[in-house]
Amino acid sequence: MESADMYKERAWSDELFSKAVDFHGHRGPYLALGLRMGLAALNGLDARGWFDLRCRVYLPLKPPESCTVDGIQFSTGCTLGKRNIEVEEGPGIKAKFIKSEVFLTITLKEDVLRRIQSQLSMGTGEKLLSWLAEAEESELFIIERG
Repeated sequence: MESADMYKERAWSDELFSKAVDFHGHRGPYLALGLRMGLAALNGLDARGWFDLRCRVYLPLKPPESCTVDGIQFSTGCTLGKRNIEVEEGPGIKAKFIKSEVFLTITLKEDVLRRIQSQLSMGTGEKLLSWLAEAEESELFIIERG
């Protein structure tokens, strides 16, 4: 069966995160955020992934924030090579996902971004990763449908 006939995985799992780490090269909260954003988009738009979804990401174009893009690419199958993801410089972290004419805009809450920045500076990364994996979407993101 070709990948276009299947659905991308739609739920967080340790295995999914491990595969994303292999793709990206290291563990980190911004990779986890990108995974969570992509999973929310797949579920919210009932998308298969790979080809029926487009994405535009707005964030600082520098690590570690830009690591979010790899999480989105891995979880959704939107890739730079297929040209169904675009990345633009912007404040905060936000992504607009489009399937047909329907879209979801997923914005990272400012207090979550501050928490990540604070905990990274204190070296509490693993605890932060656990929280990002287990938190409700509504704790992390503002999701707008259109």
